[in-house]
Amino acid sequence: MKSVIGYVIGESDTLQATLLLKQSLRVGEYIVLEYLGKKVLGLITSVIVGSPLFDEKTNDIKTIEQIKNMDKVPVYMKAKVKLLLDLNRQSVPDQPPLPLTVARMAEEDELRTFASNGDIEIGTLIGTNVEVRIDANALFRHLAILAATGAGKSNTVAILSSRIADLGGTVLIFDYHGEYVNSDMKKMKPIAPIINPLHLTVDEFAKLAYINERKAHIQFRLLRKTFNEIKNNVREKKISKTDLTPDTFIEVFEKKLEDIADKEHGDYKKRVDEVKDKVEDFIDRYRQMISFAFDDITQQIVKGAINVVDMTEIGDDTATDAIMSHYLRRILQSRKDYKNKGRGLEFPIIVTIEEAHVFLSGKTLTKEWASKIAREGRKFGVGLIIVSQRPRGIDENILSQMTNKIILRIVEPTDQKYVLEASDNLSQDLVNSLPSLDVGEALIVGNLTRIPLMVKIDKFEGKLGGGTPKFFTKPENGESWEI
Repeated sequence: MKSVIGYVIGESDTLQATLLLKQSLRVGEYIVLEYLGKKVLGLITSVIVGSPLFDEKTNDIKTIEQIKNMDKVPVYMKAKVKLLLDLNRQSVPDQPPLPLTVARMAEEDELRTFASNGDIEIGTLIGTNVEVRIDANALFRHLAILAATGAGKSNTVAILSSRIADLGGTVLIFDYHGEYVNSDMKKMKPIAPIINPLHLTVDEFAKLAYINERKAHIQFRLLRKTFNEIKNNVREKKISKTDLTPDTFIEVFEKKLEDIADKEHGDYKKRVDEVKDKVEDFIDRYRQMISFAFDDITQQIVKGAINVVDMTEIGDDTATDAIMSHYLRRILQSRKDYKNKGRGLEFPIIVTIEEAHVFLSGKTLTKEWASKIAREGRKFGVGLIIVSQRPRGIDENILSQMTNKIILRIVEPTDQKYVLEASDNLSQDLVNSLPSLDVGEALIVGNLTRIPLMVKIDKFEGKLGGGTPKFFTKPENGESWEI
């Protein structure tokens, strides 16, 4: 008989049971219950310790002091167990465990049968040496990486991206804080955000020019008509795009704008100078990023590499939103073109959006195209990874379409509740375990793995900008601290 760690007590069902423990366990460890000819795997989701001599209702301090002076105070430890898998049948349990069913620790060979069958090694099961390997193809059903600040999101992104690239897969990261472009990840290719205005949509151009359709509809209409006419003229070769520079574009734009305004009435002519100023500001603001000779952003992407778009060069969330949506739109369309017409982006790609709560809420352009990738990307080989420390700030429809989730430590109850409500494959008992996770530990749910797994994510061994820097340093000798 293998070592007994506890017994089932109280009422159980096919989903969960309660153990009275003989030894200390922690959240995230795996146990096995053997009953009715079955071997059922369970996950410890909570642990409590108490004494039969007193509880939180005890209010007599003398009683407490008398108990404290006893030679041995009786203490109990109980654990909640989520029942996951019938190891014999390799299916969900169909009968609850009987009272007094013996519990033992799961053996590593048993754990490997369901934890180590994937393509990408990402870490080890908590408290074991069992490697966890996830299904690479399941990433095209999309993934949310969620955690409180400092819990290990950047490390998880670095490990996952590196392992995908090691398999020959292609990753593109929108690097909001410069964490990855300044790292030493192997196969990392930095990409400077380049804008060819002729490839922008009207909405993207208007956003970069700070013209709001609802608040300045006349300016928006003038911009739209002028911009569309210029693009048509380039398409018809009435304007040579090789002759366009930021300065000549302003000249062409302003001439077209005046011609269009002359045909309008009322307030339109009064708004011409306002549109001119905003387009000139757009050119001046992004002059170093503008290239009319630049063909297509998808041609910057290197197959089998970690392509990192350095968004720190933009420095403005409104502009970042427009540029990010432009990349997402072109990537999805290019993959559609390749599948339907045989031309376009020739290889599948996994796209990662950092600080997703900033760009996937409200009426952002990025939210629109991320939603389309979440709905359609799987068919065309575009996977989406969203990363956030504020899950409740992400559009619920997008979060719910992230079939897979890697959830590190989350303490905030409103975030826990939001993630639970947006997830079909997450249960309350698993959510309750999240505050108990240490830095770098995560709950993985979805198609990436066969059953929910508690994992210690591998540590990225290299330079990465996602950690918390030390601003105060105590010198070895001397009394003052260095800042």
